[in-house]
Amino acid sequence: MPIYEYRCDSCDRIFEKLVFRKDITVSCPECGNTNVKRVLSVCGFKTGGEKGAASSRMSGSSGSGCAGCTATSCKSCTG
Repeated sequence: MPIYEYRCDSCDRIFEKLVFRKDITVSCPECGNTNVKRVLSVCGFKTGGEKGAASSRMSGSSGSGCAGCTATSCKSCTG
């Protein structure tokens, strides 16, 4: 079951929600508003490497510093 990220139109909070079905109404945990939009979020994936699997991150949006991050090098994301 997918976990989606949403942004509340009222208070601008970004939150995650486990969604079992598409017809479920999602509401903001901060203000209770049901006018929320699903946003593109960062996802993780694993690739095989010389010494086993290495974690990487990529962003769903272009221009993000996350596009080239690895588990050991993520200066643009971790500040």
